[in-house]
Amino acid sequence: MFYPEDMPEGNYSPEKILKTIFENSNEGLLVIGENGKVLQINDSLALTLKSSPDKMIGKPLTDVCKHSGLRKLIKIIKNGVPELGKIDSIDGRSFLADYLPIRNNQHIQGALAKIKFLNPERNENQDLDEHTTKAKATKKQAAVFYSVDQIIGSSPQLMDLKETLLKVAPRNSNILITGESGTGKELFAQAVHTASLRRSGPFIKINCAAIPDTLLESEFFGYEEGAFTGGKKGGQVGKLELANSGTVFLDEIGDLSFALQAKLLRFIQEKEIQKLGAGDAKISDVRVVVATNVNLEQMVKYKKFREDLYYRLNVVNFSIPPLRERKEEIFELVECFLEKFNRLFGFQVTAISEEVEAVFLKYSWPGNVRELENVIERAFNVIEGNVIEKQHLPSHLITLLESDNQGTGKSVFQQENDLGITFSEGQTLEEIMNRTEKLIIIQALKNSKGNKAKASQMLGISRPGLYKKLVKYNLA
Repeated sequence: MFYPEDMPEGNYSPEKILKTIFENSNEGLLVIGENGKVLQINDSLALTLKSSPDKMIGKPLTDVCKHSGLRKLIKIIKNGVPELGKIDSIDGRSFLADYLPIRNNQHIQGALAKIKFLNPERNENQDLDEHTTKAKATKKQAAVFYSVDQIIGSSPQLMDLKETLLKVAPRNSNILITGESGTGKELFAQAVHTASLRRSGPFIKINCAAIPDTLLESEFFGYEEGAFTGGKKGGQVGKLELANSGTVFLDEIGDLSFALQAKLLRFIQEKEIQKLGAGDAKISDVRVVVATNVNLEQMVKYKKFREDLYYRLNVVNFSIPPLRERKEEIFELVECFLEKFNRLFGFQVTAISEEVEAVFLKYSWPGNVRELENVIERAFNVIEGNVIEKQHLPSHLITLLESDNQGTGKSVFQQENDLGITFSEGQTLEEIMNRTEKLIIIQALKNSKGNKAKASQMLGISRPGLYKKLVKYNLA
């Protein structure tokens, strides 16, 4: 495996490095911009398309390439979803292709096609079987396009987690990620891989809860042909072997059977894999990242999870807080989801109404970030204008909003007294300043008749900044 520090000393510009890669790669490479025009294509692929880079660069892909597979890059730009391990052909030459979005933070700036032609000199069935196996493994692995910069949220809890992530990612220690469903555990796992020295290696995901226990061992370790009835001809490579030089992400680790926990522990200790039905073991250099939404300490206490495995996995722990504990991030996430679904639906939805803002802050979000994303997507399916209103929300959120309005008819900040600062014996300066800031915010909201945009302008702070203070002082 190649690491950046292995490069000899010298001056290397990104442009020169990329040019060298394009000119010398044995694989076909094609890059288009967000406008659909060809930015780069290497000689290898251009010649296969019976053209040249000079004739293609700067022109719309749809004008210079009639191959339907390569034109998938246009779709990749629109939906941001990579397509990995695709098998296709050009003029009878079979190839294995990855189509990937190129991102800058949350913005898609283009797309890349990476083409690997299959070897015609080998036995055709053998060649295709080998590449099909790798293609299927690639498709099942998590699409790794999230980095730590793309984790949305600026709450103190999340900023601390991101700072820790950047410190530990370059090491090889095992990581345990805990948190409720929908908090973004897999996103953190991807960010660890992307920030690590293993980033050029594979990122393989196994959902321990989604695979029957009888099949999970063969998923982990693979099997030889004839190891058991119903196995594939030629056997199967295990995920822990496929993840060599990279990262394996074991989601829902709490669902792993006690027997398989013992075998995983042995792998972590020895780094050895033995396929079912095989005599010899193989070494696989893998970093293990696991996630769970259950309390593993309690499972250890009640003998449902091995204590020795727990301590092997819990070298570094990321505990992701639920969305209800970081409500100041809701509107950062909303902006992100508006951009995403505008791109997918071809809409121009610009905002959510103040009524919707109020119910978003009041709601407890048991499904966390995933639920928020689903609520926004639902709104896009029924919206007609460019602002998400109350009627675009699911019924349970509308009920919450209407029940809130049936009270005094006034929100918390409208029920406070006019601004008045008092001092009590024993109060610290911080307590006095916090109370004063709260009262100033209340008065600004009164003066603006509850309009948060106007209140933030009066106070000279950003709208997200105001939301953070509303949450801090329980005014949401």
